[in-house]
Amino acid sequence: MKDNIFVNIAIQDAIETYMNYKQTTDNEMFFSFPVMVIRTLIAIYGELDIINPYRTKNEDRMGGLDENLTKFGFPTSSLKKFKENFENYRIAKEKKEFPNPYFIEVEKNLIDMFYYRKKSVPTSIEEIENFQNMLFLSTTNNSIMNQEIKMSIQDASILDHYWNSKLFESNHNFHFMPYKKNTLLPEAYNALGYSLESIAQMDEATLNELNLKILSFFKIDPAETNQRERLQQAVSYYKQFGNRITTGNGYVDMLMLLSIIATIMMTLFAVTVKVLGG
Repeated sequence: MKDNIFVNIAIQDAIETYMNYKQTTDNEMFFSFPVMVIRTLIAIYGELDIINPYRTKNEDRMGGLDENLTKFGFPTSSLKKFKENFENYRIAKEKKEFPNPYFIEVEKNLIDMFYYRKKSVPTSIEEIENFQNMLFLSTTNNSIMNQEIKMSIQDASILDHYWNSKLFESNHNFHFMPYKKNTLLPEAYNALGYSLESIAQMDEATLNELNLKILSFFKIDPAETNQRERLQQAVSYYKQFGNRITTGNGYVDMLMLLSIIATIMMTLFAVTVKVLGG
């Protein structure tokens, strides 16, 4: 019997229920959570990509369900988790567990799938609104879906926040870089010609070395307790007036300034060579 089940019981039952009620869209079953999951998948990938693999019992072969659900970049590991979450939702519902933790997780998986699709192909406002209407958000006007929410979770706003954050993220071109704990003010690096991208590529030891040179350039003791505030003031002053150092003798001032600039440039060159060289 197990060999005849497509993926798992939750997915097989949901697809079969969808096919039984797809011609009677006014039936309550058409808006039940399992069927809405299938309808949401169809909204993302198209009906053929979901129904054909079911009919041929093709889960992981070429042209199968797995290949179809990852065609926009949705990770295979996340797809595996989605299948588990959907089956666990079914089991928790049979046990009448409340809240059902997998309800939210399945919805998040679907939002992520849509997010990958939106990044891969042009998506109209109508498609976004249509997808949103299929989610079990607190703002849904569908009474059956509202009842499903009340029977499954305590706080629907969790899903609202997740959907809104993903939608915002997909509408903006964010570029995340690795965070390093020992970074100084970005303006300090920029003042000496270093971008945040180049800083992100440095290992901790190289960055520590550069930080000491920068603090030395701005005449700040690395052990100073209010180092950040002093550095902010020094960078602001540098931007406005440059690094003005005076001995009272113009010729000597010029030699000192040239010496400092040469030292900093050689230091930055050495650090750059070290970074590029691995």
